[in-house]
Amino acid sequence: MLKFMRKHATSFMIKALFAVIIIVFIFWGVGSFREKDKVVAEVGPYKIYYTEYAETYKRFLNMYKMIYKDNIDENLLNSLKIKEKVMDDLIERYVMLIIGKKMGIHVSDKELTEHITSLNAFKRNGKFDKKLYEEVLKRYNMDPKKFEEGERTSIITTKLINILIDNAVFLTDEDLWNAYKNEKGQVDLSYTIIDPVDFTGKVSISEKELEDIYEKDKAMLKGENTYRLKYIVLDEKTKMKDDDVYLALVKTEDFEGFAKKNGLDVIELNGIKESELGKRFNNLNIKESLKGLKKGEISLPVRSDNKSYIFKVIDIEEGRLMDKSVALKQIRDRLIQKKAKEYAKTIAEEKITKKDFNPAKNTGFVARNATAIPKIGQIPPEHLSVLSLSQKEPIYKKPVEIEGKFYVFSYKDEKLPDKKEWERDKELYKRFVTSKKGEEFLKSFLDEMKKKEKIKINWQDL
Repeated sequence: MLKFMRKHATSFMIKALFAVIIIVFIFWGVGSFREKDKVVAEVGPYKIYYTEYAETYKRFLNMYKMIYKDNIDENLLNSLKIKEKVMDDLIERYVMLIIGKKMGIHVSDKELTEHITSLNAFKRNGKFDKKLYEEVLKRYNMDPKKFEEGERTSIITTKLINILIDNAVFLTDEDLWNAYKNEKGQVDLSYTIIDPVDFTGKVSISEKELEDIYEKDKAMLKGENTYRLKYIVLDEKTKMKDDDVYLALVKTEDFEGFAKKNGLDVIELNGIKESELGKRFNNLNIKESLKGLKKGEISLPVRSDNKSYIFKVIDIEEGRLMDKSVALKQIRDRLIQKKAKEYAKTIAEEKITKKDFNPAKNTGFVARNATAIPKIGQIPPEHLSVLSLSQKEPIYKKPVEIEGKFYVFSYKDEKLPDKKEWERDKELYKRFVTSKKGEEFLKSFLDEMKKKEKIKINWQDL
């Protein structure tokens, strides 16, 4: 495996990792040694000073400016959560430094010299230029010793990442074939449906339960809000990115003018209630999209089926407080549905535990990497492994809730990928899986190590 990783040291993953390291660690030493700065975080024995945080933030900001160009504004910056990403990045640096030192990873003076002289920032006509090196450091007000210490740390971290990747990703031919099978194969599943609707008559609600909930929630028990809305629809033919359109609409109050200028149709909805909105846009979580929006505000793009919807709230009429008898009926209906759902889930779990089910239906062959099952619906992300069932593991261990019903799935049959295609794609697929597994391992490893280190963040100082 070590030999394989060295052989493919130019692969996408390795390039990506080194690109991250270069961005993150170049000139790392600039802020980390200025002890008069305000301490914004602590990681084990190390302190992170405001100067270091500010310089890292600036690098992140410049990177996003390159990506979003003129479209970047305060709203986008907040949605990107740059502060959190910068702090997480800094914490990971020091966590890796701690791990590297514990593992005894070190950098010789010769190795450090070779590294610094290889940096393009200090080369003239393709060769290292000491005078240029001194000029660059002086320009950025950096002490050479502190800069070199920062670069030494970056090499330690690079070595640590290589060691982790080399030793964490070992895949046998069977591992690769199973991964390929899950990517290219098909599976036919049998299933039983347990519908909560069938159990609504088997649950009871006491009057005390109803009164307690009513007293607790009566201030929030209101009729539906009524909206006046305008919206535009973007699709593949529009050739405009929905994020760009959203940012442009936030900057201008002329919703119709922007739409007309860009050949977009504006659709207007007058006096439409929330329930009607839900029916009209049943493929969108429209209530959540409009939640918290005030008159005149624009919704974030809502995506579904290769289309994006952007709404503008023209007016809102708040729902009135509900009559008690109506409110109690709503509470009763809601509790019955909730208890029936819990009952149905319990029945489904018992059937799986006892293997007491008689699958009457089957899905037909479905691609193992699919995200939905025809005629059933979208598979919840946490249950996508249901399509990995096999002869060795024929029963899915949990009931899967899809569109309000619970499904108990079991393996029926499968279609394997073409063996000739596998032999042709094997090496390329091996690189892809190794890259993916390496990235996943590195992320999970760092997340685990961060939990073990004593970390303190002073968010109020940022």
